[in-house]
Amino acid sequence: MVELEDKSHLKPMLCVDEMISYLKNKNIKFEYISESDALKYLKDNNNYYNLTSYKHNFDKYPMPAGKFEGRFLDLDFAYLKDLSIIDYRVRLVLFKMIINIEHYLKIKILNTIENIDEEDGYRIVNLYLDKDFNSDKFPKKLHNSIFKKVGSEYYQKIFSKYDLDKDKKLENIPIWEFLEIITFGELVNFYEFYTKEYGLREESKDVYILRDIVKLRNAVAHNSCILSDLVSKDNNYPVSYKIVNYLKKCSIGKEMRNNKLTNSKIRQITYTLYMFNEIVTSDGIKENVRKDINKLFYNRIIYHKEYYNNNELLKSVYSYFDKIIQKNYKENIENSLT
Repeated sequence: MVELEDKSHLKPMLCVDEMISYLKNKNIKFEYISESDALKYLKDNNNYYNLTSYKHNFDKYPMPAGKFEGRFLDLDFAYLKDLSIIDYRVRLVLFKMIINIEHYLKIKILNTIENIDEEDGYRIVNLYLDKDFNSDKFPKKLHNSIFKKVGSEYYQKIFSKYDLDKDKKLENIPIWEFLEIITFGELVNFYEFYTKEYGLREESKDVYILRDIVKLRNAVAHNSCILSDLVSKDNNYPVSYKIVNYLKKCSIGKEMRNNKLTNSKIRQITYTLYMFNEIVTSDGIKENVRKDINKLFYNRIIYHKEYYNNNELLKSVYSYFDKIIQKNYKENIENSLT
């Protein structure tokens, strides 16, 4: 007979009515939005656990706090709803920026390869595929990923010509086709290999910046909250001198840099803002994104700015990104809103 697992230590799943009671017990108020409207919003528009993840951006009563211990000092359900909407709008803009970073990284690789004498558009891909096929640590990882993506029918029609020996070892894929069938994460791995193979030292320094952008891309693509828990100090890896210089030009001092870049989400967004202007060469795309950023940052984000009058964390995060946008993305507000 199979013994039932003891799950008494696990948090119970709450129904929507119980969620409201739980929030009230945490001193989350319903002054700007009624309990009935909050209930409807939770049922129809948002996931409770996503929405409440933003509560970590707000202060609790300092200990000892007696009956208020563990409760929030100044938090209304409307603040969580507002942050949820802002987060969604931010993700839309970031996704547009990231897919363009990916696209123009491919263009950069192709343009650079044209100026390498020993490169014919096949050599570097064959070297990389051979390394992947014979890897001691993760053999055929990329091969398996490609086969999974293209599917058996597509493979028979198109990719069979790249498996000459019918041994599932790919070769002689032209780089312009190879770049289109790999994921962004795989593209960055290839970029690292390619910059080392051809001694592109300056370009290789962008790899770690791009890796963090890949993490943000995955979060955005899966609709994960990116503006929750901005207080965490969860990233102590060294920051590229390129980012340090970029932020210095934005008049962001050492204390603010160190404070903000130790949060993974703030760091990933910072890297995206940096890399977009560095790698995207289309003036039209840049102008389009600038308009999106200005509408978001100077219109929607501050629409309920009174909600955050007592929130030093969120005000400081806004100030940090304001400095970056003022230097690199700001345009006339009236024009940006037309």
